[in-house]
Amino acid sequence: MVVLGAVVVGGQLMRSVPREQTLIFPIGSVFPNATRFAASWKQAGDDEPRGGVSLTFDRAPPLQIRERTKLPDGDYIVSIDILQAPQAGETSGSREGLQTNIERRVSLGGGEALIALAVAPREPSDSE
Repeated sequence: MVVLGAVVVGGQLMRSVPREQTLIFPIGSVFPNATRFAASWKQAGDDEPRGGVSLTFDRAPPLQIRERTKLPDGDYIVSIDILQAPQAGETSGSREGLQTNIERRVSLGGGEALIALAVAPREPSDSE
């Protein structure tokens, strides 16, 4: 009985120990006109993010941003803000470009986690 209790407590402690996690953001393949990228992550119930990254691009962004961090395994909320350069032919009201805000829930368990940035295209319905 004592051994079982030690195993349970040890397992809980191991999950709370920070370990190497790599968050992969496919920015350039989804937002090739991005001029600014910012992301932060926190666990549900956290008041403040546990980490983040903010980048500005003078030219096309890289296909992927790989951000290495040390976090305990678990579920996280990743908040992402992307600013895209205005496109030719856009109205003067969009001079600063298009701001996209994305929130994703991810489960980290050590290793790499791909953070989806694209919204899946919806299938046209029969009424369209």
